[in-house]
Amino acid sequence: MDAPELGQLLSDVPGWLGDEEALALFELARGCTGRGAIVELGSWRGRSTICLALGSKEGSGVPVVAVDRHTDKTFADFQENIRQAGVADLVRPIRSHSYEAADTFDEPIELLFIDASHKYEDVRSDFDRWVPKVVEGGTVAMHDTTWAGSKLVSEEAIYRSPRFKDVRFVPSSTTVGVKVDATSAGDRWRSRRALLAKWTAELGMHVSRFLPRRLVRLGRRAIASVGGS
Repeated sequence: MDAPELGQLLSDVPGWLGDEEALALFELARGCTGRGAIVELGSWRGRSTICLALGSKEGSGVPVVAVDRHTDKTFADFQENIRQAGVADLVRPIRSHSYEAADTFDEPIELLFIDASHKYEDVRSDFDRWVPKVVEGGTVAMHDTTWAGSKLVSEEAIYRSPRFKDVRFVPSSTTVGVKVDATSAGDRWRSRRALLAKWTAELGMHVSRFLPRRLVRLGRRAIASVGGS
């Protein structure tokens, strides 16, 4: 499945996940092998959930645990959207605050997607409570890492951490890293390059409204290339 095809499937599902980010989540989930669950913190109406579940469906069929406190309205919409996408059988919703769910969730995690509250204290709490459950070599992805608390936590705990390698930035706002026991000097240097790519993207957001769309697209591809190398 490519980005346009995935975008078409998501066209009626509201949310702030961009096309490149949606495809990144799809591919990360497709690569999961079953060493642990796929967990997302913050589902809203299911846009990211669908990406994860579709990817898992094309891969090893790893369950997707979707944690969100929901209102009755958002939960009804969420259920309908995952049903329409044909992935309801892979998704296990947990209606709860992420910090409450962390206390009782005792399964290993292979892929963790953090996209709940964006206040610094809440993001830091989610990171500290959930990341220890991620297996060695598992992946952590964070959305909205260009603003608010998600930005600060991602830079402190992923880009500058000795416990993450293969760190990359996915436009327009997602950070991805692989959890490890230790990193090499080369790993840490590449993480700093990825951080520079993110900072460049943040600067680009401020000026992109004044630039032609074609130039903006070329710039985003260049940033993605730096962040993933």
